[in-house]
Amino acid sequence: MGMASFTDNTAQIKEEFETLKSTFESLKNINPKLTEISMGMSGDYPLAIDCGSTMVRIGSSIFGARNYSI
Repeated sequence: MGMASFTDNTAQIKEEFETLKSTFESLKNINPKLTEISMGMSGDYPLAIDCGSTMVRIGSSIFGARNYSI
């Protein structure tokens, strides 16, 4: 699971996802059994998919934001 920085800078997020994808491809050359690359969450999953993600985490889109109370 790869996560991008918590920022609104989509160029930075895209660069980070592309780096993750490149790393995944390098590892896949070593171990061809690797088939999934999980990157992207509710706030950036469309960009993650564009960058090659095969699995995303969209929990807060489904269940809403977490309520932190102590």
